[in-house]
Amino acid sequence: MSSTMTFVVDEDEVRRAYAKSWWLFLVAGILWLIFGFMVLSLRPASIAALMILIAIGFWLGALTQFLLAAVTDGGWRVLTIIGGVLAIGAGIAALAWPGPTLTVISVFVAWFLLVRGAFDVGISLSHTHVRGWWMGLIAGIIQIGLGAWAVGNPDRSVLLFVSIVGIWAIFKGATDLMAAFTFKNLDAS
Repeated sequence: MSSTMTFVVDEDEVRRAYAKSWWLFLVAGILWLIFGFMVLSLRPASIAALMILIAIGFWLGALTQFLLAAVTDGGWRVLTIIGGVLAIGAGIAALAWPGPTLTVISVFVAWFLLVRGAFDVGISLSHTHVRGWWMGLIAGIIQIGLGAWAVGNPDRSVLLFVSIVGIWAIFKGATDLMAAFTFKNLDAS
């Protein structure tokens, strides 16, 4: 006996959910921008400072995942919650084991970027009817590229990698800010 699940999407309900929570994306966007500028301006030289920044980045990623879960239904919601929980765990792991080499930390960040990028690409491609959907697609592709770059050669310069993470965070912040104002305008239509 096989059963299939059918998901019925009420577009007005989805629109209202995004419109109601537009400010969450505004807050996330501002936090991502602050984090990105902080990473680019500090240029941390110590392992401890770098791990703190990486943990904060993971936790901001978790926040973004949970915000997305608040306005998503079905299988995507489960996947965004799992991504958020994994990001929290990665942030804790970065602080709990300060002794590992920077290579290990780079691999944690790289895998987070790969997974998050895959989520962003999938979500963007499933929402091509939404204005600006391509920005999430571009952000996802950049995340996947950065993650693959770091996994492919973890011996690269840590400062260069931190710079790339800072730049990515700024793009992510800008994308979230644009989404926030788009979602706010949904309420008016």
